[in-house]
Amino acid sequence: MGQHTTWIDTVYGHLNAHDLDGVEPYFADDVETHTPGGILKTRDEWRAFGESFYNAVPDAKHEQVRSFEDGDTVIVEGVFSGTQTGPLVMDNGTLPASGNAFAFPYVDLFQLRDGICIGHRVYWDNVGFLMQLGVQP
Repeated sequence: MGQHTTWIDTVYGHLNAHDLDGVEPYFADDVETHTPGGILKTRDEWRAFGESFYNAVPDAKHEQVRSFEDGDTVIVEGVFSGTQTGPLVMDNGTLPASGNAFAFPYVDLFQLRDGICIGHRVYWDNVGFLMQLGVQP
């Protein structure tokens, strides 16, 4: 791996510890995050998104499968897993706790400047995720 190995390990370490305070310094205040559910325009919106998942899935875990970098662009392929034991707040409503375990692959793409994420895109199969929660046939 290249120059951003420590950044990746640190950020994902905080994410797996559900330590959003610890990960915040690695994201710009005005970071724009694109998700399957829409665009988050600030770090505060990104944090609320993360808190929603961690509140609904207290055992949430990111498994890094592999990472790539090209200059200040970092790509992480991973698997997000856990059990939804709490309500999951989403853009179009709240999903009640299902008690269902899930695991889905995702790709995180980070654009860095001086070790700070200034742009973020995350891709996952939301239909597959909702099927695992029992919300979608």
